[in-house]
This record gives sequence, structure tokens and C-alpha cells, in this order.
Amino acid sequence: MDAPHQFKSRRSTIPVLFLVFVQMFLVAAVVLIIPLVISYSAMLSSNDLSASTGRNVTRSLAVKIQSAEASLALESINSLIKAINEKTLHMYKAISAYNNQSNIDSIFYSFANEVKYTKYDLVMYYGSPDNAYIMLQKSGLKSVWITTPIGYNNPDCRMCQYYQQNYTAVDFELAGQRNGSAAWGDWDEDSWVFSNFMYDNTSYYCTQRPWYRQAARLSPNNVYPQYTSPYIFAGGTSNLVAGITVNMPFFDKTGHLIGVYGSDLSFTDMHDMLKKLLQTENSFMYVMTRDGMIVGTSTNESLVDLSTNNLIHANESSSPLTRSTAQYLWALESKSEERDFTKFNGQRWDHEDLTFQLVAMKEAPYLVIVNGAPKNDYADSINLVQQDLEETGRHTVRKSIGSSAVGFLLVVTISCFVFYFAVARPLAIITSRMVNATQFEFSAFRDTAVNHTTYISELAAMETEFNEMVSKFADSVLQTQNICRVGSENAFVFRSDTTTEPVRRKKSQIKAVKKRHRFVSLLWVVFIQTFVVASVVLVIPLVIFLSAIATCNSLSVAAGVGIANTLAIRIQNLEVSLVMESIGSLIASINENSLDMSKIISVYGNDSNLDSMFYAFANEVKYSNYPMSMFFGTKLGTFVYLKGTGKDAIWVTTPYGFSDTKSRLSETYQQNYTVSDWEHVLKSNSSTGLGVWDQDSWTYSGFYHANLTFMTTERPWYRQAASLTPLNAQVQYTEPYNFAGVGDKTFGIAGISSNYPFFDANGQISGVYGTDVSFADMHDTLSKYLNTPNSFMYCMTRRGQLVGTSSNESIVSAAGGMKFANESSAKTTKLTAKFLWDLVSKEKENDFTLLTGRLWEHEGYLFQVRAMEYAPYFVVVNGAPKSDYTGDIDLMMSDLESALSRNVVLILAVSIAVFAIMVTINCALAHYLINAPIGKITSIIRNCVLNTGV
Repeated sequence: MDAPHQFKSRRSTIPVLFLVFVQMFLVAAVVLIIPLVISYSAMLSSNDLSASTGRNVTRSLAVKIQSAEASLALESINSLIKAINEKTLHMYKAISAYNNQSNIDSIFYSFANEVKYTKYDLVMYYGSPDNAYIMLQKSGLKSVWITTPIGYNNPDCRMCQYYQQNYTAVDFELAGQRNGSAAWGDWDEDSWVFSNFMYDNTSYYCTQRPWYRQAARLSPNNVYPQYTSPYIFAGGTSNLVAGITVNMPFFDKTGHLIGVYGSDLSFTDMHDMLKKLLQTENSFMYVMTRDGMIVGTSTNESLVDLSTNNLIHANESSSPLTRSTAQYLWALESKSEERDFTKFNGQRWDHEDLTFQLVAMKEAPYLVIVNGAPKNDYADSINLVQQDLEETGRHTVRKSIGSSAVGFLLVVTISCFVFYFAVARPLAIITSRMVNATQFEFSAFRDTAVNHTTYISELAAMETEFNEMVSKFADSVLQTQNICRVGSENAFVFRSDTTTEPVRRKKSQIKAVKKRHRFVSLLWVVFIQTFVVASVVLVIPLVIFLSAIATCNSLSVAAGVGIANTLAIRIQNLEVSLVMESIGSLIASINENSLDMSKIISVYGNDSNLDSMFYAFANEVKYSNYPMSMFFGTKLGTFVYLKGTGKDAIWVTTPYGFSDTKSRLSETYQQNYTVSDWEHVLKSNSSTGLGVWDQDSWTYSGFYHANLTFMTTERPWYRQAASLTPLNAQVQYTEPYNFAGVGDKTFGIAGISSNYPFFDANGQISGVYGTDVSFADMHDTLSKYLNTPNSFMYCMTRRGQLVGTSSNESIVSAAGGMKFANESSAKTTKLTAKFLWDLVSKEKENDFTLLTGRLWEHEGYLFQVRAMEYAPYFVVVNGAPKSDYTGDIDLMMSDLESALSRNVVLILAVSIAVFAIMVTINCALAHYLINAPIGKITSIIRNCVLNTGV
């Protein structure tokens, strides 16, 4: 008989619970890490997308803001230069047409009348080739300054004879040494008297000044306002007052220069103007000449090199932002022999951490504006949001790992308990019984109630086989016990009551128990445990991460929308400021014309004579090229009108039977009337004729009768002006109305009329001067400043009548009247106007100027109101759909939502795949490490029972 095989145990074993823990840990780790990495990557991608989109939107809006800033600065400077040009041309007209260009008194009184009638507050002066010079700035103490060369004598100049009366002998001696006499004097506008001249120990030769020499280079056929390069004004070295001078020369009939008019424009207020235009904390702006000499900056730096008392160039600025950008521009011009920065008009650059641009004036003095800001001025908010998002990401990772660890420990603990009671404990019991059976101890089988120690099918099978083996072993023991009794009474001694009988009962009960129990495979238990662990470990971080991603998306979108809305408000503010500047410049030009005409008519004209009025208009066209209509109506019903030159440039109306022998115009314009024309005149009691004005030949001709009834004193502009008195005479503007039209000037043109009254010696209205302001070009003015595709702008009166819109709609109703804004056919105009109407509906009379400076959001639109603070008190409304500014962010939100959906699907798919793999691996491990050994033991027991026949 072969020797029995000796059982060989493994050198090392591990507890089954430790195995379970390791398995669960690996499952949890793998299931957690892979989705966690995907989720974190998805969060980072979403954050990067939102941050980059926010930056792109911010940069896009920043470009618009910078462009609008520069445009507003350019518009403001252009308006200032335009006003100075108009004033200069008016002085040129007054001196040329109405004064003696060689007489200081005449020049001085032209200045004094300018101050009296137009309130001009800049200094005015005039110099002649012999260095005689007169200056006036407003009125009051030391408002007059005069200098003449020694020996100067002009008997027609009263001031020249008077201003030296208070000189002492020392004064005359000093004047002789300087070869020139200069003095300060007072001017009293009310009494119309100059007085109190005192010697000024100063040498001043006007012919050596930059403004004089520049003007002297022009020819009689090419006279226009010029501007000097920046320089320090005379007497300014102590105060370092710098600026430019506008100048125009005067020539006699032979073409010789007889004098130069000038007016100074200092740079002292440039800083404040530029500073108030900037929209961010660190943005900057500076103005320089076309060759780079600095004119003004938004910083407080000096424009003068204190060591040399010379003006500095921009690349020498003490401001780092000014110097850095100017040096960049200098490098672009390094190959040019003569710098001219106007060639870069409209260009933009990124340099170091700055973004900036350049715009230039297209006319003299050709100033160049450079503005910009550090890039982070606009992106700071986005950077802060990104930092918050990154911190949210890190916090989410920590929270996910912590929550997953807690969940993992909890689930693994429960799993170990389950595995202990389902596998480990039953195995221990079965093992204990096996040990007892080898020692012939069957007391464990005494119980009458038979229960399996487990619901695991593999353990139950092993227990069943083992019980079968024990049962057969018990039968064998019983048979042996019986044999022993027969053969030898005392060979073996067994206690039959404690061994064999209970086993037989156990054997018979086991079969019945099998029928009542339902068992579960060990692999199912492993699968369920793995599933639960994986689900808990996976779901917790996914819920946290997906929630965090959604939160980050909402946070970034909200931040982006907030930033976009903030910048949108700035853009809209700049848009409306540009329009207000443009309209204000137009109104200022009309006011200047009206006040200048009040001066010309009052001082040099005759407001009761049509010829005098007409030639005042003709001189305005000749010297200042005024493009708008000018007209004058009298209390007698006479009316004269001029616009430019050519056919139908003149319009004359007189009542039937009117005669003025001193007015050649009123006596000649009816000479070509026919009999039918006179019949119409008699019927309408009014005569209106149109004619041709030829400026070159200074003649009018070609009058013909216009079949029109025109009553001067019934026109809106006349009635409005007639409501004033001599004490409150001022420029006024009518409400909008349809102009009367004749000839080529057709009916249906809408606009307003400015008007200024004239009174006789008794304080009674004698006539009214006016000019028409058409709304025909208002559409272009409003639309050219809009910055987004769907933005809108409209202008209305303070009562709500439309003046113009950025759309192409007509502002005239079908009935021929002026539309109100809430009757507009444009959706945006009507929607916002109705909203504004509701706000002021409680007032007895609508006054939309009360809403100025306010901003609203209504039905997806962001819009505001800005009103003029002076006549004609126009109100401008501008805005845009919020989506115009947040469109890219809205698209980003859609992309983020799509990305989140894709990531959820990806994470779930990966998680399911990882879960399936880990379950398979876990089940395989459970099979090879637990299930297979148990099956092998069960098989050994079964074979033992079958082969030994126990």
C-alpha cells in the first residue's frame, strides 16, 4: 500500500478580510482617480474657456472704449479749433469789411465789440509791420496792452496819443532805451472808456514773434487761419505758460502786408480735458504736434524742460506710459528725415504690457492724440475671476478626495462586516467543525434545529459535503461499534448516545434544510460589494465636481456679463458724449454766428434796411464761408434771406406796396414780375422773389416771382424772438417744424430755427435775425458713432419730438407733422420711448431733460438718456441689446453647457468601463483567491466521501 501524501501548507497566508480590504481599496482608487482626473481636466478646460472668452470680450470692448476715448478727445479738440477758427474768421471779416486795418483805435474797438456782443474770453491782438501792437482780453483792470515804437505817430489813433500821458521821465527814458513804449491799461465795457495806462518796462517786437512771421509767409490770394508750433508765450517764462497761436494776415490792395491778427490758445486746461475722458484707472492720453512736441497729457507732468525752459517732446516725458509709447512711435519714424506722426492715424499697437492707438487731426494744427492703457486694466476683473475659479478647483479636489475617503472607509467597513458574516465567520465555523470531527467530537451536531452557517452557495456546498462526510463517518463508527460488541466486549468503547445518534439525525435533517435555503454565489457577493463601493466612491466626487463645474460656469459667465455690462455702459457713455459734443459744436457754431451777426448788425449795419442786412450776410459768406441759411425779418413784414451763392441763393419778401428808396434790393427784385405775378401779389398782399447772388462780382440778378404767401411776423422764429425784451435778448431755438420752401428749396424739410431779436430805441421789436438748422444730416451724425451692430440712438426735443434717429425712418408723420418718439416706426425707438413716456407721465408737461444721466435695462435693452444743458435742450437716447455686448459670453455659456454634457457622458462612459474592468478583476481575484480554494476543498471532501466509502 502506497504511503499517504503529506499535506504541504503555504509558507504565507493572508486573512480574507485583508484581502477584501485590498480589493476594495484598489477598486475605489482606480474608480475614483480616472473620473477625478477627467472631471478636473474638464473643470480646468471650462475655466480656461470662460477666462479666455472673457478676456477676448473685454479686449474687444476695450478697443471700442479706447477708440471712443480718442474720438471724443479728437472731437473736443476739433470743436475747440473750429470755434477759434470761426472767431478768427469773424474778426477777419470785421477788420476787413468794417474797420481800418492801419488804425489801432479801430482794431481795438473791433476787439471790444467782440467781447461785448459775443463774450469772447481768449486774448486778441493785432500787430503791424512797424511793431505797433494792441491786445485786449475781456474787460477790467489791465485788460489792455499796447506797445508802439519810439516816434510812432498816428493822429487818427486816440489811444496812441493817450496811453503815454501818465509816463514819468524815467518811463520815457527806459522806453527810449528799449526803442519801444509798452503799457498796461484798464478797459470799462460799460462806460466804453479805456484809462489808467501804466508803463510796462518790456521790450516786445511783434514782427519777431512766431505767429507774425508765420502769417507773413502767406499771400493775399491764400489767406486762412494758421497755427504756430507750441511755444512759451511772451512774458511766460516765469509762469511757463505754453500754447499755440492762431493767426491771419491782412494785406492792402497792392498786396503788401499791413497787419496780423492773433489769438492765443494755452495748454493749461488740456490736462483736465484729457483726464475726464479716461475710462480706467491706469489709462493715459496725451496730445502732441505732428512732429512729436507734447501739447497736453492726462498726467500732471510739466510740458516744459525746467532746465532750458523749452517744451519737451513726448519721448522725453517723465511719465513712463507717455515715454514708453512715444519711444515706440519714434522707432517707427526712425528712417524718416522729418517726423510726421499723422501718417499713423487710426493705427493700434500692443507694446510690452500696453495697448494703445493714435488718431490725428486732418486739418491745422494737425494735433496727434495717443491713448491707451495697460492690458490688465481691462482684464484685471477677469484675472480675479480666474483666480477664484482656480481656487474653487483646488477646493473641489480636496473636498472630493475627502468625501470619497470618508465614503470609501464607510463602505469598506460595511463590506468587511458583510464579508465577515457571510464568508469569514462561516469558514471559521466549518473549520472548527472539521477540527472537532478529526478528534471524534460530534457534539456540534447534536442540535435538532439544523441551520446552515452561511448563505454563500460555495460555502454551503462545502458545508453540505462536510456534513455528508461526517454523517458517513458516524455510520462507520456505528457499524464498528456494533462489530466490537460482537467480537470482543472491551476492544472499543464508544458512547453511542453522544456520537452516532445525533449525526444520524443531522444527516436526515440536512436534506430537508437544503430545500428551505436559498443561496447566493460568492461572486455575486463580490460583484455587489464592488458595485456599491465603486458607486459610492464615484458618485460623491462626480456630484461634487459636476456641481462645482456648473457653479464655476455660472460664476464665470456672471462675472463676464457683469464686466461686459460695465464696459458697455462706458461705451454708451462715450457714444452719447461724442454725439453731444458734435451737436454742441454745431449749436456753438450757430450761436457764434448769431452773436457775431448781432454785433455786425448792431455796430455796423442798419436793421431797418434790407440792403444792409443782405450785405452783412454776403460778407459772412465771403469771409467765413458760413454754410447755413441766414435771414432777417422786420416788424413791417419785410424779409431777406441768403444761403451761399448761385441760383435761388437770395430770397426777398415785402408786403404789397412796400417802398424804401434807401434799399436798392427792395426796389429792383420785382422788376421782372409779370402781370399774373402782380395779380398774385395783390391777392396775397405779399411779394416774394428769388434771385441769383454772384459773390465774385458782388452782384445779385435774375429775380423771379415765387408763387408763395410768406408772412414774416407769423413765422415761429419771429414770434418766439418777439417774446423777449432788450434786457433778456439771447439766442433761442424754435420747436421742430417743416420749413417753408421755394425754388430748389423744397417743402418737407424739417428742422429748427435759431433767432435773435433786435430792438429800437424805445425797446420795441424792430427785427429778428435767424438761421435754419436742418435735421437732414442728423441721421449720419447719430449713426457714425455707434459701436455695435444693433445699437441705436435718437435725438428728440425736451418734449419728445423726434429730431433725428440712427435708423432710416422719417421723422415727419404721414399727416405732415413732426413725429413724437413714442410714435416711431423703429422698434427700439418706440420701445424705449414708451418706457420713458411712462416715467414722465405723472408730470403736467413732459420734460425729458429731467431724466438726463440715468440708465435703464428694459426688455433686454441697456439704454440711457443725456440732455443738453442749454438751448435747444436736445435729449439724446442711446443703447443696444445687452446681447450686443454679451453675445460671445452667451455663446460661451452654450459651449460650456455643451461641454458639461459631453463631459458627463464621457465620465459616465469611462466610469462604467472602469467599473466593469474592476468588477471583472475583482471577481476574478475573488474566484482564484477564495472561490476556487473553497471549491477545491469541497471537491476534496466529496472525493474523500466517494472514494473511501466512509
